[in-house]
Amino acid sequence: MHISQRLKALPLLAMLCLAGMTHAQSTASAPLALQATNLAGEQFASQERLRGKVSIVFFWSTACAVCRDSLPELRANLAGWRDKTFALVTVNVDRNPADWQAYERILGQTQSPPKGLFAVRQDATLPAPAKLPLTLLVNAQGQVVARFEGRLAPEAWDGVADLMP
Repeated sequence: MHISQRLKALPLLAMLCLAGMTHAQSTASAPLALQATNLAGEQFASQERLRGKVSIVFFWSTACAVCRDSLPELRANLAGWRDKTFALVTVNVDRNPADWQAYERILGQTQSPPKGLFAVRQDATLPAPAKLPLTLLVNAQGQVVARFEGRLAPEAWDGVADLMP
Protein backbone atom coordinates (compact mmCIF):
# COMPACT_ATOMS: atom_id res chain seq x y z
CA MET A 1 0.00 0.00 0.00
CA HIS A 2 1.37 3.41 -0.97
CA ILE A 3 2.10 5.79 1.97
CA SER A 4 -0.56 8.30 0.88
CA GLN A 5 -3.17 5.52 0.88
CA ARG A 6 -2.08 4.49 4.39
CA LEU A 7 -2.40 8.04 5.62
CA LYS A 8 -5.90 8.33 4.16
CA ALA A 9 -6.82 5.05 5.87
CA LEU A 10 -5.32 6.19 9.16
CA PRO A 11 -6.65 9.69 9.82
CA LEU A 12 -5.29 9.92 13.36
CA LEU A 13 -1.79 8.97 12.29
CA ALA A 14 -1.93 11.23 9.25
CA MET A 15 -2.46 14.11 11.57
CA LEU A 16 0.39 13.02 13.82
CA CYS A 17 3.20 12.47 11.34
CA LEU A 18 4.77 13.47 8.08
CA ALA A 19 4.81 10.85 5.32
CA GLY A 20 7.71 8.45 5.64
CA MET A 21 9.12 9.88 8.87
CA THR A 22 10.10 7.24 11.43
CA HIS A 23 12.29 9.38 13.66
CA ALA A 24 12.24 12.89 15.01
CA GLN A 25 10.43 15.52 12.98
CA SER A 26 12.00 18.93 12.71
CA THR A 27 8.74 20.89 12.85
CA ALA A 28 5.69 20.62 15.06
CA SER A 29 2.43 19.31 13.67
CA ALA A 30 -1.21 19.95 14.49
CA PRO A 31 -2.25 19.53 18.13
CA LEU A 32 -2.66 15.96 19.34
CA ALA A 33 -6.34 15.00 19.35
CA LEU A 34 -6.48 11.66 21.10
CA GLN A 35 -9.84 9.91 21.33
CA ALA A 36 -9.59 7.54 24.28
CA THR A 37 -11.13 6.42 27.56
CA ASN A 38 -9.61 5.51 30.89
CA LEU A 39 -10.16 2.27 32.80
CA ALA A 40 -13.32 3.71 34.39
CA GLY A 41 -14.75 4.37 30.92
CA GLU A 42 -14.40 8.16 31.16
CA GLN A 43 -13.37 10.17 28.10
CA PHE A 44 -9.76 11.31 28.09
CA ALA A 45 -9.50 14.87 26.82
CA SER A 46 -5.86 15.07 25.75
CA GLN A 47 -5.90 18.77 24.94
CA GLU A 48 -7.26 19.52 28.41
CA ARG A 49 -5.29 16.98 30.49
CA LEU A 50 -1.94 17.59 28.78
CA ARG A 51 -2.18 21.39 28.46
CA GLY A 52 1.13 22.98 29.41
CA LYS A 53 2.92 19.62 29.80
CA VAL A 54 5.61 18.00 27.75
CA SER A 55 4.34 14.47 27.07
CA ILE A 56 5.31 11.06 25.82
CA VAL A 57 2.35 9.28 24.21
CA PHE A 58 3.03 5.55 23.87
CA PHE A 59 0.74 3.39 21.70
CA TRP A 60 0.88 -0.29 22.67
CA SER A 61 -0.93 -3.63 22.74
CA THR A 62 -0.95 -6.50 25.23
CA ALA A 63 -0.13 -8.81 22.28
CA CYS A 64 3.11 -6.89 21.59
CA ALA A 65 6.04 -8.22 23.66
CA VAL A 66 8.24 -5.20 22.86
CA CYS A 67 5.41 -2.93 24.00
CA ARG A 68 4.94 -4.76 27.31
CA ASP A 69 8.70 -4.76 27.92
CA SER A 70 8.80 -0.97 27.44
CA LEU A 71 6.10 -0.17 30.01
CA PRO A 72 8.31 -0.59 33.13
CA GLU A 73 10.98 1.67 31.56
CA LEU A 74 8.36 4.29 30.81
CA ARG A 75 7.10 4.22 34.39
CA ALA A 76 10.64 4.39 35.78
CA ASN A 77 11.49 7.39 33.62
CA LEU A 78 8.23 9.06 34.60
CA ALA A 79 9.37 8.92 38.23
CA GLY A 80 12.44 10.94 37.28
CA TRP A 81 10.24 13.72 35.87
CA ARG A 82 7.68 13.75 38.73
CA ASP A 83 8.49 17.31 39.81
CA LYS A 84 8.31 18.68 36.26
CA THR A 85 5.47 19.58 33.90
CA PHE A 86 5.59 16.14 32.26
CA ALA A 87 2.96 13.52 31.48
CA LEU A 88 3.11 9.96 30.20
CA VAL A 89 0.12 8.65 28.26
CA THR A 90 0.02 4.92 27.54
CA VAL A 91 -2.55 4.30 24.81
CA ASN A 92 -3.71 0.72 24.45
CA VAL A 93 -4.97 -0.35 21.01
CA ASP A 94 -6.10 -3.95 21.73
CA ARG A 95 -9.05 -5.16 19.67
CA ASN A 96 -10.57 -6.68 22.78
CA PRO A 97 -10.88 -4.11 25.61
CA ALA A 98 -11.03 -6.93 28.17
CA ASP A 99 -7.37 -7.77 27.47
CA TRP A 100 -6.28 -4.24 28.38
CA GLN A 101 -8.61 -4.09 31.39
CA ALA A 102 -7.23 -7.38 32.75
CA TYR A 103 -3.65 -6.17 32.27
CA GLU A 104 -4.31 -2.87 34.06
CA ARG A 105 -6.12 -4.60 36.94
CA ILE A 106 -3.23 -7.03 37.48
CA LEU A 107 -0.73 -4.15 37.35
CA GLY A 108 -2.88 -2.20 39.81
CA GLN A 109 -2.56 -5.01 42.37
CA THR A 110 1.19 -4.43 42.64
CA GLN A 111 1.73 -0.79 41.62
CA SER A 112 -0.03 2.47 42.24
CA PRO A 113 -0.34 4.72 39.21
CA PRO A 114 2.34 7.40 39.54
CA LYS A 115 1.54 11.10 39.25
CA GLY A 116 1.53 12.12 35.60
CA LEU A 117 0.55 8.70 34.19
CA PHE A 118 -2.58 8.43 32.08
CA ALA A 119 -3.40 4.86 31.04
CA VAL A 120 -6.09 4.99 28.36
CA ARG A 121 -7.57 2.93 25.57
CA GLN A 122 -7.92 4.36 22.06
CA ASP A 123 -11.43 4.59 20.64
CA ALA A 124 -12.03 1.22 18.95
CA THR A 125 -13.43 2.90 15.84
CA LEU A 126 -10.00 4.39 15.06
CA PRO A 127 -7.33 2.31 13.34
CA ALA A 128 -4.34 1.15 15.36
CA PRO A 129 -0.89 2.31 14.26
CA ALA A 130 0.62 0.14 11.53
CA LYS A 131 3.67 -0.63 13.69
CA LEU A 132 3.85 -0.97 17.46
CA PRO A 133 5.05 0.38 19.70
CA LEU A 134 4.64 3.94 18.53
CA THR A 135 6.02 6.76 20.68
CA LEU A 136 5.08 10.40 20.17
CA LEU A 137 6.86 13.32 21.79
CA VAL A 138 4.41 16.17 22.41
CA ASN A 139 5.44 19.70 23.36
CA ALA A 140 3.73 21.85 25.99
CA GLN A 141 1.53 23.39 23.27
CA GLY A 142 0.11 19.93 22.51
CA GLN A 143 1.90 19.51 19.17
CA VAL A 144 3.59 16.27 18.14
CA VAL A 145 7.23 17.18 17.55
CA ALA A 146 8.75 13.70 17.14
CA ARG A 147 7.57 10.21 16.25
CA PHE A 148 9.42 6.95 16.94
CA GLU A 149 8.42 3.46 15.78
CA GLY A 150 9.63 0.26 17.40
CA ARG A 151 11.64 -0.03 20.58
CA LEU A 152 11.60 2.96 22.89
CA ALA A 153 14.21 5.36 21.56
CA PRO A 154 16.58 7.13 24.00
CA GLU A 155 16.15 10.19 21.76
CA ALA A 156 12.57 10.45 23.03
CA TRP A 157 13.85 11.16 26.54
CA ASP A 158 16.47 13.56 25.19
CA GLY A 159 13.59 15.36 23.48
CA VAL A 160 11.70 15.59 26.77
CA ALA A 161 14.73 17.23 28.38
CA ASP A 162 15.12 19.65 25.46
CA LEU A 163 11.47 20.72 25.66
CA MET A 164 11.35 21.28 29.42
CA PRO A 165 11.29 24.93 30.55
